[in-house]
Amino acid sequence: MKADSTKAQILDAAIDLFWKDGYHATNMNALSDAAGMNKATVYQHFRSKEAIAIAAVGRALERTEGYVFTDSFAQQVDPLDRLAAIYQRIYESHTALYRTEGMLRGCPFVNIGLELSLSSDGVRGAVQHAFAVFEDYYRTIVTDLADDGRLLHDLPATELARDLQDNMNATLTASKILQDPEAIARGAARARRYLVGGETPR
Repeated sequence: MKADSTKAQILDAAIDLFWKDGYHATNMNALSDAAGMNKATVYQHFRSKEAIAIAAVGRALERTEGYVFTDSFAQQVDPLDRLAAIYQRIYESHTALYRTEGMLRGCPFVNIGLELSLSSDGVRGAVQHAFAVFEDYYRTIVTDLADDGRLLHDLPATELARDLQDNMNATLTASKILQDPEAIARGAARARRYLVGGETPR
């Protein structure tokens, strides 16, 4: 249990630093300091910085799936309400960081994926897996909308789910580039229009 707790401490520090400062800008001294332990202890649990990055993506997936997707599905029944809740949770968490730090960080998965996609098969694979997990939730939303006759498209649910994940990636990238939390709200409206058309409720 102690080892698991120490690993979680390291990974939580890594998620925060990689997300905020980037993988390459984060050295092992900064990471061990943020984790509250010496560098030797970090290396006892992870053989390399890349190994930490791969595991950190996995832990970020667990945290994101739980807070953003699982909780949204548990609290909402209607598929459009579930979609809105997903974006609302992301909007609220990113806006809170923006108020605290004065900056928007974008998507942690996109950020590290872009940094390491050409140099780390492990990180690229971990990010791809995270996207696939998120797409499963979007696929459920699409299927439920098709079942009740509200879906605009007759494309395969898998393709539409990938479109929704791509929209989220673009939305969080835009929010970072523009430094505008409202880009997330606009992304939510765009996702709803794509699925069912019409005006988005304010």
